Amino acid sequence: MVTARFANEYELQKVVLRCHNVLWERHGFDPAQAFDEFSKLLFVKLYDEMTIAGARTAIQRGEQPEQFAARIRWLFDQANETPGFDSIFTDNAINLDNLAIYEVFRALQHYSLMDTTSQVQGADVKGTIYESILGNTFRGELGQFFTHRSIVAFMVRFVGIDAEKVVYDPSCGSGGFLIMCAKIIREQTQRAQPNLPPQEMERILKEYSRRCLIGTEINERTARVARLNLLMHGLDYSNIFTVNALKTEESTNERLKALVGENTVDVVFANPPFAGYEKDPAVLSKFELGQNGRGRVSSVTREVLFIERIIQVLKNGGVAGIVIPQGIFTNRNLAHVRDYIRRHTQILAVIELPDWAFIPSGTSVRGSLLFIRKLAQVPEDYNIFMKRVEHIGFTSTGRPDDRNDLPQTIAEYQQQDTRYLVSINELKDRIDAKFYIPEHRHIISLFHHNPKHKLVKLSDIGSFYTEKVNPRFTSGEIRLVETSCVDPVTLTISPKHIKGQDSNYTSLKRLRAGDILISRRRAYRGAIVVVPPELDGALAIPEFSVLRLHEGYDPDYVAEILRSPQFLQLMTIYSTGEMSGRIAEKDLRRLSIPLPEDHQRYGDAFKAHRQRIEELRHSIAAEENQIIELASSLIEGR
Repeated sequence: MVTARFANEYELQKVVLRCHNVLWERHGFDPAQAFDEFSKLLFVKLYDEMTIAGARTAIQRGEQPEQFAARIRWLFDQANETPGFDSIFTDNAINLDNLAIYEVFRALQHYSLMDTTSQVQGADVKGTIYESILGNTFRGELGQFFTHRSIVAFMVRFVGIDAEKVVYDPSCGSGGFLIMCAKIIREQTQRAQPNLPPQEMERILKEYSRRCLIGTEINERTARVARLNLLMHGLDYSNIFTVNALKTEESTNERLKALVGENTVDVVFANPPFAGYEKDPAVLSKFELGQNGRGRVSSVTREVLFIERIIQVLKNGGVAGIVIPQGIFTNRNLAHVRDYIRRHTQILAVIELPDWAFIPSGTSVRGSLLFIRKLAQVPEDYNIFMKRVEHIGFTSTGRPDDRNDLPQTIAEYQQQDTRYLVSINELKDRIDAKFYIPEHRHIISLFHHNPKHKLVKLSDIGSFYTEKVNPRFTSGEIRLVETSCVDPVTLTISPKHIKGQDSNYTSLKRLRAGDILISRRRAYRGAIVVVPPELDGALAIPEFSVLRLHEGYDPDYVAEILRSPQFLQLMTIYSTGEMSGRIAEKDLRRLSIPLPEDHQRYGDAFKAHRQRIEELRHSIAAEENQIIELASSLIEGR
């Protein structure tokens, strides 16, 4: 009989790993196969717990594997024919041998899945199983990553839901957003009716999920995860459809088309798939953003089409919370997407997450959260709540973190804290939060107005060298400068010496002594150096900009201003991209720096300070060697 619940997710993960090892040792399954078969056994256990408290999935004293496995197979068949449990597994067979079934249930039999779901704080059991068994490889193959529960909870609470609002997730994954909605409805119901019997609460939540929770998922395996997850949480899963959300109108399921047609949904929560480009003309032709403005289809990333589809299905006044890759907010070639959003919706909020927020989920894509309200007539003037959060309840390794700025952020949004309000009319092309938050606007202002010194554009004091060299046509050895070759602490360059024909690059920049080499990728590192005479003629990769100053401008002065904390932050603010972030050379050229009339004097002072630092560095190294020598003499008895 079931005797305990999982104490926490770590304990659950250990048991799941033990079960996975059984399937691997017995059958050599790949992660996807192991997941499918393990899901079937979990399904059987859940069915047994929900019907007669788990008695039939407990191994009896002296029972042999073949006897036990036969009962499990029979239960699986029974569950697939039982209303409320059917329509989850289409292949009605457990593809495991008797001993594998026996050993998995031996690991599971003392735990209650039902109690785990209701008692482990925030536990998404299927999400944990998914992460434990499938790992990053399978996620990558599907182009999926699952939103951390801390972010899911924030998004749902930020928007606010009630028991009458229809919620849709067009790429529902394991169903996390939908389950969080049900959790919040449970909280609201408990506050309103604190003495409600458990059976009545279960009925209310099941009815709510049947009326108001809708999910579509393109992958059948993942859709099954969502159905199982909702089932485990006591919810109705009949509104989980296996379909491409961009093609719902092609479905033969009339109920699906009625549920998610245009102007049918109150709230959308979505983490759209960031999985390459949509190239199918039949799909692209259905979307304004899938065409080039002249009626011709043009391939775009799928999240772009998801944004348009989300806006389509929302009712007038409906609200959406969407996880969006950073490029949508900043990249020049996606300006038309931002224009579409502004024409059809009121932007309620943009919340920028830490760069690492989705690394625990299996992707290094930088994402932000966009909250919008669809309106037939968008106001000409309104305020947008824009904030960058640093702490989000978990670390870059996925471990829980007591520091969490998200609950306070909800309060600040509800109070319309003026520190974070930006007028829509202040927005230029980009709509990322980091460009408009107060501390960053202050940095930008420093390089727009200086009360004492004139400001000059970098393009006015030098030329950005653009001549390209193909090293494969170069005979002999080349000195290659990559970003890792520049030490931002010692300000030295240690080039790689390779044969030209062995280079992975076909376009490099030739350096000259005195050039200022500027790494545009991860600008905050400060990898900005003056090329020394001994590296005249070396070749730098395209990640660098090469600023060749006009005569009369001091390279030591310019380089130190570019390495200043304020200018590095300015470069970071202007950086775009979904992975590591880089500032476009076009933007870099337009940035200004202060230039006193006697700037060479300041350049000499900077140079003297650098020389003193180098002398101190040598002195420190000498002292460290003395310590090592003294310790060695004592150890060796000299």
